[in-house]
Amino acid sequence: MEQELAEVTRTLVAAVQTVMNPEVTQQTRLEAHQLCEEFKDKSPLCAQCGLILTSREHPSIVRNFGFQLLEHCVRYHWNTMASQDKRFIKESVMQLLASGTGSILEEEAHIKNALAKIVVEMVKREWPQQWPTLLSEFNALCLMGATQTELVLLILLRLGEDIVAFQNVQTQRRREMLQELTGNMSELMSFMLNTLQENATKYQQMSQSETECDLHSSRIHCKVAQVVLLTLTGYVEWINMSHIFARDGLLLQMLCLLLNDSQLQLQAAECLLLIVNRKGKLEDRKPLLALFSEEGISTMLTAAQTALNVCQDEYYYRFMKSLCQVLTGIGGQLCALWGSSSDVKQPANFGKYLEAILTLAQHPSQTLGSYTHSLIASFLRHEDISQDPLLQATLPRILSISSTTLVKVGFPSHNDHPSCYYSRLDFDSDEDFNLFFSKFRAEVAEMLRLGTMVCPSVTFVYAANWLETQLKKPIQYGVAEDSGLCNLSSPSFLEWDALAVFLESVMSRIMTIAALSPPVEDGIRLLKDLLNYETQDPLLLSCLLSCVSALFPFILYAPDILLVVLRKIFATVVFNLPGQTKGTRSRAVKNVRRHACSVLVKICKQYPELLLPGFDQLYSQITQIGDDPDQLSQMEKCTLMESLILISNQFKNFEKQSKFIEEILLPVKRMWLSEEFKSMFWSTDKFMSYIGVDQPPVEPSSADTCGINRSHIIYCINTILAVLKRSKWPEDQEVCKSGGFYCGQLQDGSPVYRNPSTTHILALMVNLLALIRNLNTIWLPEYLHKRHPQFNKAYDLQDVDKLAVLGIQPLCVDNTDSTSSKQPLERMQNFIASAHDNSYHILGNAGQCLGVEFYNSPGLAGLLLDSVFTNHEHLPDYRFRPVIRVFMKPFIQHCPKEYHQVVLLPLLARLCPYMFQRLREKWDVINKRAELGVELDDESQEVIDDQLTRQLTREYIELIGSICYNRRFRVEPSDENAMADDSEMVAPPSGKDDGISDLGKLVLNNETVCPAVLLCVYSGLSWNDTATCNKCIGLCWPMVKHLLSEGNMTSEAACHLFTAVLLGLQQHGQHEACQAMLLALGLQLYEALRPSIPSITSVLQQVPNCTEDSIQHFDSKLLQTNQKSMPEKRRKDNFKKLIAGVIGHNIGQQFKKETHIKNLPPIFKIKPPKPPSVVDSEDTDVGICALFTPNQSSEGGP
Repeated sequence: MEQELAEVTRTLVAAVQTVMNPEVTQQTRLEAHQLCEEFKDKSPLCAQCGLILTSREHPSIVRNFGFQLLEHCVRYHWNTMASQDKRFIKESVMQLLASGTGSILEEEAHIKNALAKIVVEMVKREWPQQWPTLLSEFNALCLMGATQTELVLLILLRLGEDIVAFQNVQTQRRREMLQELTGNMSELMSFMLNTLQENATKYQQMSQSETECDLHSSRIHCKVAQVVLLTLTGYVEWINMSHIFARDGLLLQMLCLLLNDSQLQLQAAECLLLIVNRKGKLEDRKPLLALFSEEGISTMLTAAQTALNVCQDEYYYRFMKSLCQVLTGIGGQLCALWGSSSDVKQPANFGKYLEAILTLAQHPSQTLGSYTHSLIASFLRHEDISQDPLLQATLPRILSISSTTLVKVGFPSHNDHPSCYYSRLDFDSDEDFNLFFSKFRAEVAEMLRLGTMVCPSVTFVYAANWLETQLKKPIQYGVAEDSGLCNLSSPSFLEWDALAVFLESVMSRIMTIAALSPPVEDGIRLLKDLLNYETQDPLLLSCLLSCVSALFPFILYAPDILLVVLRKIFATVVFNLPGQTKGTRSRAVKNVRRHACSVLVKICKQYPELLLPGFDQLYSQITQIGDDPDQLSQMEKCTLMESLILISNQFKNFEKQSKFIEEILLPVKRMWLSEEFKSMFWSTDKFMSYIGVDQPPVEPSSADTCGINRSHIIYCINTILAVLKRSKWPEDQEVCKSGGFYCGQLQDGSPVYRNPSTTHILALMVNLLALIRNLNTIWLPEYLHKRHPQFNKAYDLQDVDKLAVLGIQPLCVDNTDSTSSKQPLERMQNFIASAHDNSYHILGNAGQCLGVEFYNSPGLAGLLLDSVFTNHEHLPDYRFRPVIRVFMKPFIQHCPKEYHQVVLLPLLARLCPYMFQRLREKWDVINKRAELGVELDDESQEVIDDQLTRQLTREYIELIGSICYNRRFRVEPSDENAMADDSEMVAPPSGKDDGISDLGKLVLNNETVCPAVLLCVYSGLSWNDTATCNKCIGLCWPMVKHLLSEGNMTSEAACHLFTAVLLGLQQHGQHEACQAMLLALGLQLYEALRPSIPSITSVLQQVPNCTEDSIQHFDSKLLQTNQKSMPEKRRKDNFKKLIAGVIGHNIGQQFKKETHIKNLPPIFKIKPPKPPSVVDSEDTDVGICALFTPNQSSEGGP
């Protein structure tokens, strides 16, 4: 036997070394690996060989394999082992704990963890019933020394994680172990506290010694203390709070003290973090306020200041992040507790606590700034804390820190600021940092808004002083000194950019505080100073415009400077750098001109009454600028036109507004309705020639006549869209009636108003629909071949859109000084995309903006069918998405009930069957590709196509929701992937008012539309997209409920729908949230359909391991007349057991070897004795028999 063991052991050692040898062939390694796995599963010598291989004479990789063999025996063979074999393994493992490893400082971590795993696996199968001495054995091991203490602590850590965090034990065993663990928690916590206290004290004492022996001992004690802290992290999150605060809060005291120890501070901070983030009853969390004690806060403040003094050290930075989270966690608890009862008010040392927070907020790391600013925002949002004098006294310092953090520095690829080092530790690229900084800046801006609501005078004075200082500072160009213009990293631009954000945040709230008299004089003075500031730097000029826009409300108190503001804006609209022309303007110049146009639109939108008296002057100036062909781009011209329309809405006179719109649309109307445009719109060949897609590219762009043609089309489309969105009727009903906007009411009594632009827009609509038909037709194969070879990719998705689909941030490139124009292919791509998208924006906004008159257009449904839904089957997903999201969804939502039958139903009869077929085919391809593991040559294109299909599917399911239901809700994502998609969705009806909408009833009663809608929703349950499944689940039951009430549910349809739910469980059963909702839906369907459609049981019979007897047993309980006989939870559990064979599992679990842990006999419980009965307790006759004996005195009665 010993010889056989030795031979097998040598073979296994050789196999393990072969597996780990990088120089052997793949085939040799595979054979060695297979030998090891077969030995694990089949050899009766597994345990014996494992013990031999764990000997310290072997290399660590061989020892690790020996521990794997032992773990395998325990996990998979324990239930079939004889008692003596179990005892042998148990005793051998305990011996390994006692003497089978190296010393605490020498043994490798993976060996210790491997040994701890074996013990935990035995504990899961034996403790407490069959291993009652476990804890006493652990205690005896700890007395042997530091090495054994560390192993016991690692076992306790893994045991706590498996029972509570991972919950990878079946319910009964988990409950028994948790009960036993909880029952002994006082002793366990006392053991860990004592061990921590003892070893931390000895470590600190011995580390001061100069002898090698003491220093070696100090390292041992330090290691034990670190493992105790690690073990505590597995318990402090869930144990009873009384254990944490036991012995006068000794644990919290020790953790705070250890924050100043360089070797233990990180582990102490992580442990403390779990404690301060505990949830639960407020009363239980009150003791956490003890951390505001002088000792606690002083220790944390000292630790923060010490860590700040250590420059660019990764370990200390990790500690600072943990410490910062601890402090913000304490602040979070304070927010919850302060004011919750009369005894919780300002804690002691609150000022010192704020000092610690602000100390960390000053650190160059923006991550720490994000933590601290979020906490300060919570304080300022809190009703009681925001009024605290100490907090308000620190507000100027908070503002000073915030003004610094708003400066956009710290890119990982740069080295021009201390933040850059910490950004390299936190972010992988400049793009990641850019995304984070956008969110961080939003947090700071929100904090500033809240601070303004609390102390408006303080924030405004700070903003005013900063602005005055900035106006006097000389311009600092940084690395761009030679060019004489700022770039995106120039110090002056960064400061102006931060100042603009600061000022906008303060001003957005200061004018809304009713109790405050606005600082009018100071505001007007600042505005004048800004207007007098002259700069020819486009980046600084853009920031200047933002500041002017922020201070614009003060013009209400000084209308005389309105003209000066407008002059400043128009001067920026036509801003140019010397030597630049319309075709050679730099990116920075283009941006500042567009910014000026946008600022004018913003002002006209917010203060149209103020600008109304100067309308004619504005109109004249804009017309004059627009007449210069070398001045405004088409986009700038269109944006300026929007500002005029916004002011014209204040005419509040239908005829006057209509006449003005006719006037500004006249150039567009002449061009759009010209014979040239008509012939081009109604002929695909002429359209392709007109835009130049069938001709070779022309450079430069100024010489490209087809490019000019394209710009004319885009200008017309954008102008139509601008007029449509900006032209409105008054909000007041009486003003509408007096101004000529009112024209009757609908059947439900809601008023009908006329839009001044309706007549003029509808006149242009026919050619717009012809353009849309052309944009569809150019995707036909015969027209694709007519493209010039250099324009073969002209219809492709643009690169920036591809990045957006993939969720990738665009590269951070400073191209402010770039004067290069787009390449011909890029210009053509931009035109196709803009023309297509904005055309559908016009259709989508027409219903909302034009109202009933649009839906009442003669033959509207036919026109849309002949354009939007002609050749649409050739459009790729990225072109068809606007049809669903941009056009159909708002078009349906704003359609009056009177036009459902004549306008919407014909469109849905074409759209819904087509979409069901399209999506089904695409998902079949995706699913087959996943099943067969097929890889395309272009993987990135495959990912893009996959994502586009998912997005189109989700948007179409949302469209179905808007068709069928009245009420909207936000779908809760079930996993991390779904969390990226939180768009609004339609809720399943919960009552009479939330039921199927009128349009939904019309659709579900239509023989053409109903099957397509119903089958698409139920098929979506099994498409491989969790977000789609979530959206579909909310739509499924109400549809079936309606069909059942109408008597339209057939046996075949019922079986198909029920099968679809089971297929959904097979696809998404791995996600707990999805599984729960699908199980509830499946049970709901089965309960509703089973009584009237018995054949539905045939679907269940196809489920693996679902027998006819089990179905009958389930039915016998389910179909009982008294439904209360089976509670809902029990019905769900029984249904889940019935269909368990079809529920899908995560791919990582599908081929996993199952471990079976037998339930142990119940822990013996002493039942309280029953109270004795009266009869048993009385020896004498208590008279019960006499109650049934006839009364002698009554025998002679009547």
